[in-house]
Amino acid sequence: MKNIFMTSSAALVIYLASCSKSPQEKVQSNVATYLKENLKNPVTYESVSFSKIDTLKKADTTENNKISYYRVNHVYNVTNSENVKVKMQVTFYLDQNLFVNETKSKSINGDFGVVTGNAYWKYNNYVGNKADAGTEVSLFSLDTARGDLSFKATADVQGNYKIEKVPPGKYLLLVRSNNATDCPDAHLHNIIMNSSYFKQLFGFDIESYVDQIAEIDRIDSLAGVALTTQYSGYNSASKSLDAYYKFKEQSREKTEKLFELFPNEFKRKIKLYTGYSNASEMKVIFIEDGETENIVTDFDITCI
Repeated sequence: MKNIFMTSSAALVIYLASCSKSPQEKVQSNVATYLKENLKNPVTYESVSFSKIDTLKKADTTENNKISYYRVNHVYNVTNSENVKVKMQVTFYLDQNLFVNETKSKSINGDFGVVTGNAYWKYNNYVGNKADAGTEVSLFSLDTARGDLSFKATADVQGNYKIEKVPPGKYLLLVRSNNATDCPDAHLHNIIMNSSYFKQLFGFDIESYVDQIAEIDRIDSLAGVALTTQYSGYNSASKSLDAYYKFKEQSREKTEKLFELFPNEFKRKIKLYTGYSNASEMKVIFIEDGETENIVTDFDITCI
């Protein structure tokens, strides 16, 4: 596999030298042909744009035992089965001769998908779980060609929600509890884990606050050390816990002050007004042609 791949660039040069079309033109023609042969409504296909050909870091074997060497992203319009024009953004994998092997997503027709979900939280250890009625759900498209496409829903009294007519593609799902709150460290963790998506969607760059985050991490590490420190004398375990909680309180205070520095517009969009705002869960989901994506969210017990 490795030897085959290492000759791919040379093979491409030889192939192109004997071809009247440029590599970009050849790819665009082959991708268009592939779509016209595989779309449900090929006559509605409209090309919008292509990225430059990208050589894969290593040769990739498909499910059909075909070897892909290159890929290209293509944006196009197509009319789906509900007679609605949908803008698609799809990655195509190409063989050594620049013909399409497969697509990254099997969803190429623009048929709407559905997102359903249920959210609940733990009232306490005695009562147990309760439906999170009023949970707010936001769905943001991560396909750049679609701009600021988004959807919203609110959970009913049983914690259920449903979003229909969602074009296939990649989305960031944000589910915000109406009953449970999260602690500052949990909110900061969510932001850091989804930082690249927040930068794309809202222009918010968490890397602007590296110094503050480093200080919070330093205090958290001291809290961890406190738990493993062996104190001498009476109530040694209690002293260890006291030191731990002292550092955790300092960490939460630092995180609260960090949130105050965030742009108000960003905080408004994700409804993170303080470090103890309502709990939220964020995750990337993929909507496929004509399929339903079901999400279950457990907000657990509220922050104390």
